[in-house]
Amino acid sequence: MLRLTFLAFLVVFLGGLTSSHALEPLPSAKGEILLTVVGEIDVTNAPGRAEFDRAMLEALGRKSLAATFVISGKKHRFEGVPLRAVLDRVGGRGGTIRASAWNDYEVDIPWDDLKYDPLLAMSADGEVLSLRDKGPLWIVYPRDDYSALRDDIHDSRWVWQLNRLRVLRP
Repeated sequence: MLRLTFLAFLVVFLGGLTSSHALEPLPSAKGEILLTVVGEIDVTNAPGRAEFDRAMLEALGRKSLAATFVISGKKHRFEGVPLRAVLDRVGGRGGTIRASAWNDYEVDIPWDDLKYDPLLAMSADGEVLSLRDKGPLWIVYPRDDYSALRDDIHDSRWVWQLNRLRVLRP
């Protein structure tokens, strides 16, 4: 009997570990679409893509970080959603994330950068970001926390006016 109880516990416990928030259906965006994710993803809410409005992004969990923006040299407090949370939600699997902005700027972000927990900032210093001021989404890195992030390569990955992520195979 003890063995059966243990086996039942193991099945429930291991089953819980393998279930993924990413496998839940993604609701349709009700507000303005701020971010579209395409490519190697498992969860979509439109043909071949996942679309997020502000409320959907905020539901993934807000986080903040302080970092110096290299162009201005000023330190800011950014708030938003971890990039990893978005990729996890859509079941992203790949080796590279191609980030695109409204002005057609594109840069490839290696999957390994997720270890630094870059943020999709939606506000800076308490002000909601708009298209006028690098928003509505801006990829920011905790460059003040990691010396490895203080170089031109990582600075180029601070994509402001972000509107699209494409998950590419390794």
